[in-house]
Amino acid sequence: DSHPLTLQLREGAQLGISTTTIDIGNLDPIHVKSLVADVLSMEDHEDAVSTLAATVQKKTDGNVFYVLLFLRSLAEEELLQYNFGTMRWHWDDEAVKAKLVTQNVATVLVDLLRSSVSESSQNALKVAACLGTSFSPSVVALALGEQDDVSSLSDTGSLNSSYFDELKEAGLLERESDEVLRFAHDQIQLSSLDLIPENHRISFKSKLGGILMKKIHPDRLDDHLFEVVSLRNSSIGSVPADERVSMAKMNLRAGIKAAENGSFDMAEVYFKAGREQLGDAGWKDEPDMTIQLYSEGANASFVCGDFETMGRLIDEVLAKDISIEAKFRCYDVKIHALTAASDWAPIIDIGMDVRRQLGQSVMRNKPVPLWKIMKEYRKTDRMLKKVTTDDITTMPQVEDKKVIMGQLIMERILQAVYHAQPTMMP
Repeated sequence: DSHPLTLQLREGAQLGISTTTIDIGNLDPIHVKSLVADVLSMEDHEDAVSTLAATVQKKTDGNVFYVLLFLRSLAEEELLQYNFGTMRWHWDDEAVKAKLVTQNVATVLVDLLRSSVSESSQNALKVAACLGTSFSPSVVALALGEQDDVSSLSDTGSLNSSYFDELKEAGLLERESDEVLRFAHDQIQLSSLDLIPENHRISFKSKLGGILMKKIHPDRLDDHLFEVVSLRNSSIGSVPADERVSMAKMNLRAGIKAAENGSFDMAEVYFKAGREQLGDAGWKDEPDMTIQLYSEGANASFVCGDFETMGRLIDEVLAKDISIEAKFRCYDVKIHALTAASDWAPIIDIGMDVRRQLGQSVMRNKPVPLWKIMKEYRKTDRMLKKVTTDDITTMPQVEDKKVIMGQLIMERILQAVYHAQPTMMP
């Protein structure tokens, strides 16, 4: 789910961009045979690799990455050897078939990682895999205790750490930019995660998130906010009571940033995690943060099409004995949702109710006779004739929040008035 292409496709879908999925599939036996012959430089003797290719096909189901990985593992275990006398590769078909029986393909890369790279490099892979397909080497070094603060670490220098050099030389990592490395293949990242025992994986991620949250300088934390918060959320129920407010604040911060980036599905997850951290006590202990987590969470749910969650969150906020200013965001989201559904009549009622709660004038939701429209038009026209352009441009900016909210709600209901009661605001 964290692959850049997956995230980009998800964001495109949220924006209404249609995509076409082409299922490429795996190689068939004939093409696996050609690939094996090509790798072993035996293109002119394809028949000689028939048995080996059939074994590889059965082992890998024609997945190109696993075909190459399996051949490499055969060479690592000396089941596939190059004979300088004959200037050709040699192997024992029965020994290769035996490997097929004794080892599952899912474990091949994990075993290769354990046998071919040092322990320190394995530790770096574990941390990097938790950060995603791409990661900052400086953050990995920080998590491994090589630095006290990411702000004091040169990213360019961290690329020269011995374990990063080893992993790049092994073809496991590659440079994405001057400050970022990435896994050479998705399966390498997944297998790196498998280096962490499954029963310890969640606690490992959560502990890693806690370490990074404490060590990364506040000025740099925003650069790694999603990774750090997501890791800490891996074991959200184990967060100590004295850290829950700070975790809720971090989730709120991550949710707002995700929403600003258009990743509303991610934002919805962060807002939910923040609400879970505060619980019902949040309404009393952290009312402002709780209201924001509910209001922004409702908006994220609306954008994601999760109307049930949106409605539940809005109803809970509106049922509280809090100010209209605190409820305003939820009213705004509710109007947006009704507008999307072309449900015009309730929008006008909500708008007028909000203005009433704000202490502002309210128009009656009924047709207005033409003579009254003309009377108000002439009155406005006379008033404007006494005002110059300079008078308007030099007017003081409105700072009263209630007045601003009242004007904003009028803008929100204009479309509904046009459809349901056009003479109400001619």
